[in-house]
Amino acid sequence: MALNGGKMSRNTVVLAAFLLIFMTPHASAGEPGSSGFTFLRLGSGARAGGMGEAFTAVADDATSIYWNPAGMAAVDQVEFNLTHNEWLMDIRFEQATVVNEMWGGVAGLSFTGLYYGSMDRYGEYPSLTPDGTFSPYDMALSLGYARDIIPNLAFGAAFKVIYSKIDFESATGYAFDLGVTHRSKIEGLTLAASMLNLGPQTSFVEEKFYPPFQLRVGGAYEITREELRGGLILAADVVFPNDNDAKAHFGLEYSYQKLLMLRFGYKSGYDI
Repeated sequence: MALNGGKMSRNTVVLAAFLLIFMTPHASAGEPGSSGFTFLRLGSGARAGGMGEAFTAVADDATSIYWNPAGMAAVDQVEFNLTHNEWLMDIRFEQATVVNEMWGGVAGLSFTGLYYGSMDRYGEYPSLTPDGTFSPYDMALSLGYARDIIPNLAFGAAFKVIYSKIDFESATGYAFDLGVTHRSKIEGLTLAASMLNLGPQTSFVEEKFYPPFQLRVGGAYEITREELRGGLILAADVVFPNDNDAKAHFGLEYSYQKLLMLRFGYKSGYDI
């Protein structure tokens, strides 16, 4: 914690206030099994995945709109991120994001879709012959904005519309993401926090649920030495979901002369 004349720096005060006032009441919200739209917890970007999703304080590119919208403030040119994953049983994950400087800061637009393939539809009574097929899917559209509100302190926010469809039934919801990134006076140290998927209850058929809220608190320390011939980033996150116990994420990235990236990640607190 930086001290200046016996007083904490203004950046540190603002960061602490953000954490205490806006985030702490939500860290214990919800009950196990109370979340829906859980596809929103799928990660974004190969870099974050390679670092074990310890990315809250590292985020500084187009994928920041997912991990910590405040990270978009570090983008100084138009950036795109495209993701395509195919899993078993024809399940597909698609994501497209673009961010660019505008309106005195950086704005971003992101689309996320999870498609479950074709499934057989059966009627009310048991039958060996399906009545037809249906293709369930989830999708979300997010619009975000970030800027430096004072030197070394960035704030970001995003609003997302969420839609889920299973056969003839569907649900629509919305949620907000908030984030803050503080570049410490300690050289190379960044502290950050974000609230993801903060929104009201949504109904699906007879079930009511909240979006999959997460409070993420993270730190990153970047070491740049001539003998390293590059840079080394050490990162750690603690994640507080609204429907489960806290999780820990750890990551490392070594950049060799900006030509080769080596990454390592580890997650703790997960069943698998």
